[in-house]
Amino acid sequence: MRIRSIAFLISCGLAAIALAQQETTTATATATAKDSPLVAAAKKATPRKKTTKKKVITNADVKKSTGKLVVLSPRAPLPGENQTGVVDPRGSLQKQDDELRDKRQATEAVALAEKKVADLEKELNRIEQSFYDENDATYRDNVIQKRFDQTKRQLDDARQELADARDKLSEVTKK
Repeated sequence: MRIRSIAFLISCGLAAIALAQQETTTATATATAKDSPLVAAAKKATPRKKTTKKKVITNADVKKSTGKLVVLSPRAPLPGENQTGVVDPRGSLQKQDDELRDKRQATEAVALAEKKVADLEKELNRIEQSFYDENDATYRDNVIQKRFDQTKRQLDDARQELADARDKLSEVTKK
């Protein structure tokens, strides 16, 4: 029973919509008797061109005018623009090539510094092992200890170089 009443309401709604469309079509058809419904709908959908009341300025108008010429001062540079006024003569490809070259050189410097640190750490471990393997105390204290101290200083310097190379690489990659 409930389904029948819902079906009846839907059919009544569809009939009302069809009747409204038919009335709209007949009203449009009587207004433009020669146009088909498709043409009438197209005309109705097309926006009307608004007439402008602005005057077009011609060369003659410019010659007749007695206005003053206004010269504006140069604008202040926006943030991020070249503040110094110095123009970089390089093109965009040259700039990109320079950036890639700098990045490659920084990466190579980091790799070289890492290799140097690894080699010095191996050498330091070898010297330390020879220190404990040596039986002669004077040789151990005079020769191996000095070599150990020198290698330790070289390793500290190499670690500092590695840190500097990594800093430069991070600066280059931020650009």
